[in-house]
Amino acid sequence: MDIVIFVVALSLLVLVHELGHFLASKLVGVRVEEFGLGLPPKIVGIKIGETVFSLNWLPIGGFCKLFGEDAEAKGSRAFGNKNPWQKMLVVLGGVLMNLVMAIIVFSVVYTIMGVPKDTDKVKVIGVAKNSPAETAGLKEDDWVRAVNGVEIKQPSQLTEEVGKYKGKDVELLIENAGVSSAVKVAVRENPPSGEGAIGIAISSTVMEKIKWYQFYKGIGAGFKEAYFWGKVIGGGVVNMIGGLFSGHIPKDVSGPIGMFEATSSIKKSQGMLAVIHFFGVVSVNLAVVNILPFPALDGGRIIFVVYELLSRRKANPKLEMAVNNFGMLVLLGLIVLITVGDVGRLIRK
Repeated sequence: MDIVIFVVALSLLVLVHELGHFLASKLVGVRVEEFGLGLPPKIVGIKIGETVFSLNWLPIGGFCKLFGEDAEAKGSRAFGNKNPWQKMLVVLGGVLMNLVMAIIVFSVVYTIMGVPKDTDKVKVIGVAKNSPAETAGLKEDDWVRAVNGVEIKQPSQLTEEVGKYKGKDVELLIENAGVSSAVKVAVRENPPSGEGAIGIAISSTVMEKIKWYQFYKGIGAGFKEAYFWGKVIGGGVVNMIGGLFSGHIPKDVSGPIGMFEATSSIKKSQGMLAVIHFFGVVSVNLAVVNILPFPALDGGRIIFVVYELLSRRKANPKLEMAVNNFGMLVLLGLIVLITVGDVGRLIRK
């Protein structure tokens, strides 16, 4: 069942992205020759009107083949004969649709679950296995009110106070369901990566339920969430590229197998709404990655459009096709390497 959910969700995100290119092409009058889900070889294709809609064997992407995109073509409906601003709209259509999809997903999730609300209290939202926190009996939904008598109101304050006692025990004042208790927890000097000194995930945000007619609050939260993840993912991509130039190979990049593993884990621990939210994040990720100025990605095509805008001359279609084909080969190679890395991580577990 997990694999079905994963394939359907990922296919939907790719479909939405390509639909953005398709709709933008129709808007500016470009003829769409083929709209494909997956990459060739083709399984089946059906021609509806002037467009072939195809399903392909490699389930790692999709495409929207435009008339006059890769070669010289006559006529006003050829992509190459459109003005640069129309080309820009077509190229950006997929990115914009992924962002719209993410906002819709986040809005639906927050309308159902409630909208995030900041408090002046710190809540335990996760406890790592075999951590000092688990040993001491801390649980999800506990509120940490004080550390060694110091009142705690923000997650950063809790982290700072606990960090003062590395290698020692610290006393936490815990509140749950109106009942307070003091708990002693050992503070690790060198905790495992991502766990923190005592092994808890914390937040000062709670989910506030909203009435059905307050759906606009869920939409507002959806926009904020999309913006938040855009910043996080964008910053991560910039750091990763900077690391590559300085000789550091990224370790936390996952491909389809890693994404499936994350989907399955989230479904088991947090439920379907959390899975839907996760794919909202993936949709933002697709938008950010596709805008990168790399051949075969939308960002790579934008470079040629910008060239036309600045030079007032058409880019050489054969050169553009060659550059994009080279970029596609590089991307497929990266996908293979990342997948091998995912398999290696699974074997080592």
